[in-house]
Formats: sequence, structure tokens, C-alpha cells
Amino acid sequence: MIDTTDQDALRRAMTIAMQDPAKAEQLKSKLQHEPWHEVAAFAAYSCQVDALHLPPYEDPPALADEDDRYPQRASVNGQKVLKRLLAAGLSRYEPDPMAALKRTPR
Repeated sequence: MIDTTDQDALRRAMTIAMQDPAKAEQLKSKLQHEPWHEVAAFAAYSCQVDALHLPPYEDPPALADEDDRYPQRASVNGQKVLKRLLAAGLSRYEPDPMAALKRTPR
């Protein structure tokens, strides 16, 4: 079950990703045979990679495991950002994690 915070972030990620014609085509194709929440999580992943300017070998917060005590090198930064998002009451699926954190009162 997806909570309302995640649901909102996933909707926003889909909206942002759909603005790119190539991504929109890819997402529409995926929606034909995959559940909406899985496609939206993919959109969030894509938005986060773009927003955080991640190299291909680094995982965004959407894929990180906040409880992993020994994360793989590719997950360390994603895990740090994920922990900050969750501590601020935000979703792991925030399309632009750093912008969302800046908008959050401390």
C-alpha cells in the first residue's frame, strides 16, 4: 500500500517525466503492461537521476535502502539523501529531492 505522501510524489514525477516526449512514450508503453505505481516509481527514478545529475553507476534515493548499514558504493549518497527526505516527512520518490528539502522548514 502506498501512502499519500508517496502517492503525491509519484503523481508529480509522472507529470514531470511526461513533459519529455521520449520519456512520455516510454511511460505510456510501460503502462500497457505494468501497474501504475511501478511505472510511476520508474518515472521518479528518472526524475531523480536528472535532478541530482547522477552518473549511471550511482543510485538515487528512490532505490536506496535507509536501513542498510553497509550500502554499496553506488548507494551511499542516495541513502544519505533518502534519510534526509524521510526525516523531513517527505517521500523517497520526490522528483527533485534537493529542491523538496530546501522547501521544507527545518
